[in-house]
Amino acid sequence: MLDKAQNIPTNACDHCAFASTTTERKASFSDSRKEMIIRSNDFLFKEEQLAMGIFCVEAGTLLTLKQAESKATVLNVIKPGHILGTNAITSATYQYSVKGLTDAKVCFIPKPLVIKLMNEHLPFKLAIMKALCQEIEATQQKSLSLIYKSSKQRIATLLLEVADTIRSQSREKASIYFVPEEFAGLVGIAAKSLMKILHEFEQKQWVQCRKNQLMVLNANALGKLL
Repeated sequence: MLDKAQNIPTNACDHCAFASTTTERKASFSDSRKEMIIRSNDFLFKEEQLAMGIFCVEAGTLLTLKQAESKATVLNVIKPGHILGTNAITSATYQYSVKGLTDAKVCFIPKPLVIKLMNEHLPFKLAIMKALCQEIEATQQKSLSLIYKSSKQRIATLLLEVADTIRSQSREKASIYFVPEEFAGLVGIAAKSLMKILHEFEQKQWVQCRKNQLMVLNANALGKLL
């Protein structure tokens, strides 16, 4: 995981929490920050793993998961600009797992550096606090969406959300690493029901599903379901 890291250029992370710091501070801490490439279906970190620092998502899409007994529940879809692992500030271990839904690039900031920045720079501290609030809000919004949307609407919403994220970073169509149980967990239905609806979408040529790869072919048609 962390052994995949490389040093980040001093002008990187312009849209994450670290962007609130001054140019001089960025330069002085540039050697401590690391850039990481996470491939689809690879874990960035796992629940109960030693919390080494926080991660700012620069590109790609990831999933946060929580282990409950023998089943992993997907908590949220993570896009560029999000901060992950903020509980590392007060906890010895991470409270959830993160894995790539698509290939992703993240910026790793070690825990000692995060604490130092929070003590010395108020805007950075506020950015970390905001990230904590966003995690809570995202979980609440997901709960509401499961109540007020049909199964087809939830699936269409998820597919469009991920497809939009991919499109914003590349003009080419990109496939999504597809694990039925994880997608079913995101939309709150059984994996069997998910596959039945996706098969219907595929027959209408709205999506293409091949083994563990999923691609949106007709975003407009999916959008009309919402």
